Amino acid sequence: MTVRERWPKIVLSAKEDVEAAISQHKDLSQQDVEAGHKICSSLDGLNASMAKNAPLDPLPEDGASDIQAYIAELETLPNPTWHNVPWLFSECYMYRIIHIFFATSTPFWQSFDVFTKSKIQSLEGSKTGVLELVKRFHSMRKAIAHNEVSDEETQKAVFEEMVQICLWGNATDLSLLTMLSMEELTSRQGKANRDSSKANIVDDDTEEVWKLVSGLKTSGTSGIIHMVLDNAGFELLTDLVLVGYLVETGYASKVILHGKRMPWFVSDVTEKDLKDLTQGFINGTVWDNLDSTDTAELKEAGTYWESLLSSGKLEYKAESFWTTAHSFGRMADVEPELWSEFSKADLIIYKGDLNYRKLVYDGCWPHTTPFGKALGPLAEKHGGKGTRTLSLRTSKADVCVGLMAEREKSLESNWTRTGRYAVVSYWDGKA
Repeated sequence: MTVRERWPKIVLSAKEDVEAAISQHKDLSQQDVEAGHKICSSLDGLNASMAKNAPLDPLPEDGASDIQAYIAELETLPNPTWHNVPWLFSECYMYRIIHIFFATSTPFWQSFDVFTKSKIQSLEGSKTGVLELVKRFHSMRKAIAHNEVSDEETQKAVFEEMVQICLWGNATDLSLLTMLSMEELTSRQGKANRDSSKANIVDDDTEEVWKLVSGLKTSGTSGIIHMVLDNAGFELLTDLVLVGYLVETGYASKVILHGKRMPWFVSDVTEKDLKDLTQGFINGTVWDNLDSTDTAELKEAGTYWESLLSSGKLEYKAESFWTTAHSFGRMADVEPELWSEFSKADLIIYKGDLNYRKLVYDGCWPHTTPFGKALGPLAEKHGGKGTRTLSLRTSKADVCVGLMAEREKSLESNWTRTGRYAVVSYWDGKA
């Protein structure tokens, strides 16, 4: 169904956006116009190839190093066709070949993000949630600055709230995202609300993560945390809120964000998406007709995250590993430098469904499989070094591990696909 229905719609939408760009940019050169039409023809060919279950050929070179990874993987697959290869591989292959159409075109199209329109619409459609979350973020920063988050119980309550905001930012049902005020967080009602949301977390290691994070200030470690990003728009905002919390509390001295170096899986974060969000907040260009208070609060938030970037407390990277079809358990072998960097960090946070699928090999695991087992080599030490893995993911695909048998029995039959259930799954590979 995904190959036959969802993917063709994505490719068709990409073609329509290219055609719209051609008609809207009246100053395009004839060369760019012809190149755009060629991209549209290539996208039509891609759809036709998927429809007839054609063989998957080695990807043509576009000057990037990850092409060889796809070629090598194809050689291990017997008679690979669109319907006869691992689902995750063919999905990555599709997005990678779409990028080739643009990367091998003219400079105008090389810098064109064919998914920008949908990402902008997603952010614009989250106006109410964005404004509410930004207010909560400012409240949290002020409370920390005024030493109102000093006792351990309050610190833990704020941590749980920040984790849940980041977790449910990718939810299908945003009513699961409570966004409690500082006063509500410490109240009995606030605890009841947090516990209600936690009831939908089917594998919840929040307590273990809190013990780790709360000890970072006194442990003498580097205080470096990495976050492998998922979606642009509102989810990216929730990620930045968690980043700000970690920095403001001193739990992290630096946070490194890892996004995609090319448009990927429609909504995945690129460096441009990060800049569009922060600069859009600063310049007031995301929404029209905001009142002066909302405009000022958005500007303050955007300025804050830009200050973290300029000071080096926040950094964005986009390694080619994230746009290969590799499961993350291969990292130590195929990207030893990235593995080494991660092994020196205090914690690696992986956001979202795609990253989760790559963490656990997109495997048909029994749902009661321990998270550490499903991680494979990523859970192990290599050369005496290991990494700490935290997955924050709302479930939108079949694969899910870490459940207790009793918990699984209590869930409806299609629970893995609704986006109403989630995991906060943690594994300490340094132990």
